[in-house]
Amino acid sequence: MSRDWIKIYEEKGALWIHDGNPSRPHALLTSGRHSNGFFNSNLVMEDPLLMDRACADLLKCLRRSGLDIERIDRVVGPAMGAITVAHDLARHISRKRLRPCMCAYTEKFTTADQANNMFFKRTKLRPGESILLVEDVLTTGNSLELAAAAVTLQQGIVGPLVGVLVNRSGLEQLNDRKIIALIDHPMPMWKPEDCPLCKQGSDAIRPKGTENWARLNVDY
Repeated sequence: MSRDWIKIYEEKGALWIHDGNPSRPHALLTSGRHSNGFFNSNLVMEDPLLMDRACADLLKCLRRSGLDIERIDRVVGPAMGAITVAHDLARHISRKRLRPCMCAYTEKFTTADQANNMFFKRTKLRPGESILLVEDVLTTGNSLELAAAAVTLQQGIVGPLVGVLVNRSGLEQLNDRKIIALIDHPMPMWKPEDCPLCKQGSDAIRPKGTENWARLNVDY
């Protein structure tokens, strides 16, 4: 399944790999690290039918790995990327078991003293809710860890599986939770001072956004 979905990302122009040309910028990730590759899941999630298919396939992977959909009360992901994943996966679970599965998403604090924390701004969990964590692209896992902490703070129970569209981290587990992904495709990540593309003169830019995505993909 991973190979099939890599092909779909390629066909959608959602998988970018640096060609070695130092005139071409490279990816500055949210973590602050640099990379020569990027999965732009926005280009998949903007297509409702394709996203419906992706979440159906992800749910199949999760169930094969032991997910009991009868026990899941809510699907939660960190904003912004995982909002659509959480909503659509919860809908698929609801349809499969013929009763509602709720969804929610966590957001980062905007104040400096809480910059490394997430909270539920628009939803309040019920104590004891069983939570399935999801993400669009797993890079370092930091956002999911913050989301898990926000769930625990509201007395929710985070399950042993994490569902993601793309796992580029090279990790198999995140805090003892097994990562289940449509695509497992590790990509290099470097600290800025160690980045070989920077040393060749390539600029590091945030890949998301139409202008920067175009800069990464234009002919040089």
